[in-house]
Amino acid sequence: MAIKFFGHYLLDNNVLTAQQLTQAVEYQSLKNLTLGELAVREQLITMKDAQKINDKQRSLDKRFGEVSIALELLDEVQITMLLKIQKEEKVFFGEVLLLKEFINQETLDKELSTFEELQKIETVELDDTIEALDKDNIIKETIGVFQKLYSRIVHDHIKLIEINTTSNNASGIIALQKMRGDIHLNFAIQPEDTVALAISQKFLKTDFEKIDEMVIDIISEFVNVVLGNITVKLSKDGVRLDLTPPISIDSEDFKREEYISFLFSTTQGNLYLYLKV
Repeated sequence: MAIKFFGHYLLDNNVLTAQQLTQAVEYQSLKNLTLGELAVREQLITMKDAQKINDKQRSLDKRFGEVSIALELLDEVQITMLLKIQKEEKVFFGEVLLLKEFINQETLDKELSTFEELQKIETVELDDTIEALDKDNIIKETIGVFQKLYSRIVHDHIKLIEINTTSNNASGIIALQKMRGDIHLNFAIQPEDTVALAISQKFLKTDFEKIDEMVIDIISEFVNVVLGNITVKLSKDGVRLDLTPPISIDSEDFKREEYISFLFSTTQGNLYLYLKV
């Protein structure tokens, strides 16, 4: 069985209840602020400034600090200070479990040790599989950019937990975009509804309660942002690349058997990435 995050591992092994896991994740997310949130809290920039930086990050594969300095909204001294505050205030998941008295230190140490050993084995197996499937390092580059942008935009953890070269029966929105030129790459994602709503809410800073046409359009735009960044990363040494417009596809009409599927776990739910090189 694929190992997700430590909290999911504890849930699967009946060390935590679903309610305790939810409470711990929510507490940790409230305590561990992003640099933008910290900058606003410390009154170094406004919420509008933070949004401007975040929007710029969507088109650039750069950190919050780099973009904010380029936009002359923060300087290096302020970024260093914010990083220091972020490090000092960081709360680890195990600390939350102890604080909430969901688990004791002895159990935490034992379960964490087992989890880390299993995770090492899983990581090696996944890396070996990607290495065997990869073509000119395209898959590895694509996955790296995808994970980075998902984390930046949604402010959530994401982890690759399974690679499957055969079809699956997942349901939900599928957004597809194609890269053409010197490299041909079909890129599609299929998030569970909870993940689709999380992406949409962070993308537009608006609450969504159900999957509607606007959410579907946002997921397509999210794919466009991610593949746009991947294209920039791959467009080196004179490589010529172009993108087709993103489209949404009904699950029944998507030919999964032609793609390699990558299952990712997030704290919001699961998400499939489909690649065809």
